[in-house]
Amino acid sequence: MIYGEKMAAPFPPHVKQYLDKIGTRKRKCTVYTQDAGRPETLYSYWDGGSRDQYRGWDKTGKEIHLPISGAPGFTQKQPEWVPQSGDVLVTFGTFMSKEATPSITFYK
Repeated sequence: MIYGEKMAAPFPPHVKQYLDKIGTRKRKCTVYTQDAGRPETLYSYWDGGSRDQYRGWDKTGKEIHLPISGAPGFTQKQPEWVPQSGDVLVTFGTFMSKEATPSITFYK
């Protein structure tokens, strides 16, 4: 089950710490809570002025190496990432040549 909530500044400390880590100055974000254990494919490629970027941390605060895929259809096997309970995934990047609104997913 995925539950999402749109937030605006000032952010709670558990959200602000991850926004500070990616260095964004955006005043809005979306926070999701999702069940862990379901594999995800993370795509990062330029598409008409837009691109997603990802960073992740485990429950101890150590940064996770995420397998990032290229454009779908151009690579044979897309690597998947299986989030564990306590992991945090931050999605940010560029949307229409401007800084995209970040989203934070907390896995339970």
